[in-house]
Amino acid sequence: MADPTTQSDAPGSTPTDQPVPEWLSLEEDEEIQWIGEPVPVSIVGTAVWGVVLTVVLIGFLILLMLPFSWLSLKNTDYVVTNKSLYVKKGILGTNIESVGLDKIQNTEYSQSFWGKQFGFGSIDISTAGSSGAEISFQNVEDARGVRETISGMVSEYGAEHRRSSPTGDETTDPAVADTADRMEELVEELRGTRRAMERIEQHLSEEGETSVDDAPSAEDAGD
Repeated sequence: MADPTTQSDAPGSTPTDQPVPEWLSLEEDEEIQWIGEPVPVSIVGTAVWGVVLTVVLIGFLILLMLPFSWLSLKNTDYVVTNKSLYVKKGILGTNIESVGLDKIQNTEYSQSFWGKQFGFGSIDISTAGSSGAEISFQNVEDARGVRETISGMVSEYGAEHRRSSPTGDETTDPAVADTADRMEELVEELRGTRRAMERIEQHLSEEGETSVDDAPSAEDAGD
């Protein structure tokens, strides 16, 4: 669980002196920009539904699951660095998910009814080619501000990468390179087809002129 004293008061800030969690291994030039965790009040909705539904058996089952929900919440951490996003989960074990800033295609912000009441929300992060959210920051405080931080880091990372790339250097992404090669092949095929059509048109035009020249004139026909 993240130490509350290490969390940034302003999600939009970019602190460089954040203590690194023991579960996280960073690259030499990688710096933490934000650390967070689900807010405890996010399980209020679950507790309320459990109380309301106690008239049926499912309400008691929901209430019995509250301790597990609490442990899951307290063992979840989120980290944003200048290179990647990280999600750590696990009660008995530890599961760490990450996605690089260069892979992020879209971020979506959502807020439930209880989130509106208590000021928390969720962020879904999608990557190019993924069918849904790659990773999610669930029930974090000031989720809108955290999303802006992530979007800013993605834009900054992309601009820095473009500046560091040599002029005229083509992308090294295999998928993009393959698409570019296919486009070049298609363009070349279209050019070849156009040249062939021009030759056919020229040939037909020449045959037409020859036919006109060989046709007997009206005077010849009278003779």
